[in-house]
Amino acid sequence: MMKTLRYRIPLVALAFLAGCAGTPKLTEDEIRARYERIALLDQRLQAAAAEGVADLAPDGYRSADSHYAQALSEAAAGRPNSANGAAEAGIEALKEASARAAVSRDILREVIEARKRAAAAGASAAFGSQSETLEKDFRKVASLVERGRLEDAKERRPTLLAGYEKLELAALKQGTVEAAAAALAAAREQDAPKFAPKTFQLATEEMRLAESVLEADRTHTAKADAHARRARFLAQKSAAITELIKDFERRGYSREDTLLWYQEQLSVINAPLGTALPFDQANRDLVLGLQQSIRELKQQRDDTAAQRSQYEQELSLSAEQRAAIDKVQSLFSPAEARVYQQQRNILISAHGFRFPSGRSEIGPDNFALMNKIIQAVQTFPQSYVEVSGHTDSAGSDASNKLLSQARADNVARFLVEVGNVAASRIIATGYGEERPVASNESPDGRAANRRVEILINNR
Repeated sequence: MMKTLRYRIPLVALAFLAGCAGTPKLTEDEIRARYERIALLDQRLQAAAAEGVADLAPDGYRSADSHYAQALSEAAAGRPNSANGAAEAGIEALKEASARAAVSRDILREVIEARKRAAAAGASAAFGSQSETLEKDFRKVASLVERGRLEDAKERRPTLLAGYEKLELAALKQGTVEAAAAALAAAREQDAPKFAPKTFQLATEEMRLAESVLEADRTHTAKADAHARRARFLAQKSAAITELIKDFERRGYSREDTLLWYQEQLSVINAPLGTALPFDQANRDLVLGLQQSIRELKQQRDDTAAQRSQYEQELSLSAEQRAAIDKVQSLFSPAEARVYQQQRNILISAHGFRFPSGRSEIGPDNFALMNKIIQAVQTFPQSYVEVSGHTDSAGSDASNKLLSQARADNVARFLVEVGNVAASRIIATGYGEERPVASNESPDGRAANRRVEILINNR
């Protein structure tokens, strides 16, 4: 449920199959690298899809996506003016779709909330066909809003709302409630009501509470889930008690045999401690002594875990942070950039920029690298970004300083205008030849020094 709709796949396939057979065509990545407006349309389409525009304004989103496919086709055919024109048309169509989606959000607000709750309950996995039918109906109603047929949309709103609420309730009941019901049925088949009547009765009462909570208010899912889990536990416990009693009866255990069995189980539990249990004492004293031993072990374990956690926080990263850093490092080839981890920060030393001598403009040759830098920055949405420009030692200090500042400013501007990175998150500084990373005595060293660095600061 609530999956992102993308329409472009068949259109793009047709676009790239069109033309003379055997004629080499640019790949989609190559086109985005050469055409700034097409790359911008692609990024905005992805962002709009993530915001639900494809569902809330399906006609407009489909139109924008069709323009994207047309732009790709025109670019692949070597018609840059037509390609850029199609991209601009797509950007305008997407702006209109986003505005219409806002109207849909307002009119369908309650439906959208019910839709989210049904998705959270796992309705799409549990009831795939019904869920897909509701999704189609949702998009049809959103399309009515998009076309200005607001009264028709409002008329269909109650049916949609009831459909999602019904689906949510069914999904909730199929979850832990149905698992608890199955456990109760299994316990009943084992004669738990006869051999463990108290425990089985408690399980039955918890099951009734879970069902009544959901029927009264579906928003109390956590409460219903707690009752259902408790019912399942008690049902399985009653089945275990039943099986144990039956085993005692098969063996013909007396009361003394039962207590001796109980003491043997305690001895097995205590064995790792390497001490003997005082069975010559009162049972209560024996249990309290065993409890104290376990409490001391738990305290030792907690102390060790706390020390380890503090150590790991100081010297390492969380799994999520590590995954994000690994993702950024995988974006760049050795010819494009070197990526360094600096504790929680990421430094991208991009030596793959192609600037004409003495110039600072970001041309099409740099679009592919810039798109990767945008992806890297967007991986850390809460970060601050420091862009720094660097040159080799050729030329005067003053001219190198100005050139490096201009290049840093242009990279920062690209992040803002194309990557939608907030300008308040970015600082651009030119250092000229002040911070070399290699010797300026060799061509390779000078090439390494001509770079733009992007520090993603996560502190």
